Amino acid sequence: MSQITLNTSFNKNASLQIGDIIYYNDNGTVKRIGPVDEINTGSIVCTIDGDATGLLPTSFIFFGKDSQINTSGLIGYYAEVEFKNESTSEAEIFAVSSEVFLSSN
Repeated sequence: MSQITLNTSFNKNASLQIGDIIYYNDNGTVKRIGPVDEINTGSIVCTIDGDATGLLPTSFIFFGKDSQINTSGLIGYYAEVEFKNESTSEAEIFAVSSEVFLSSN
C-alpha cells in the first residue's frame, strides 16, 4: 500500500500513537485515510487504506483509536464488589455503575 506524509505546523495531541486511524473532513463527509506509521515533529506518515482523493492542505484532520486495542475498564467474565459503611453516621449510595468488556472472542 502507498503512504502519505501529512505535513503539520501545529502541536499534535499527546494521545496520538502509531496505529491510530487518521480521518479528514471533505465538505462535511468524514473520510478515512489510514493508520499512522510515523509521528515526527513536523509530519505524520500514514498508510493509505481509505480515500485521500479530496484531501487538501487546509483539510481538517483528526484521529481515532482502534476500539479492539484501546479499551479500558473491567475485563473478564466475573467481578465481585462489596460496599461497607464503617462510619457511625448514616450514608446513602445514589448511584453505582460499571463498564465491563469481554476479554476474549
